[in-house]
Amino acid sequence: MTDIINFLQYKNEKEEQMIARYFAKSRSLDERLDQLVAHKELQVEDHKLFLAFLTYLEQQQIPAQQLFQDVIQLPKHEFETHYPMNWAQVVKLSVTFLTILRTNDRQSYEQFTLSL
Repeated sequence: MTDIINFLQYKNEKEEQMIARYFAKSRSLDERLDQLVAHKELQVEDHKLFLAFLTYLEQQQIPAQQLFQDVIQLPKHEFETHYPMNWAQVVKLSVTFLTILRTNDRQSYEQFTLSL
């Protein structure tokens, strides 16, 4: 059982590192990010965490769309100065957001990415 937990943790860490590399290299949404979103496999935990995060943003009166645009467009240090949040975690949640949007509402996904 420990081996399975270690494997899942390792897989999650590798995914986070890959996502962070895509965002660190890019100031805007580009082909690499679109590929990352296209290959993201959503799990039930992703949806639960994302919904909890949306609730938190609502409580803090932070517009979700603006936050997800800023995490893509702003450098890490500038993002963390503006928002009291961990950049890497918001990056991961933004990939979840984009994956959900791309899967369920392709037109809104395209509009969102054009606004970047």
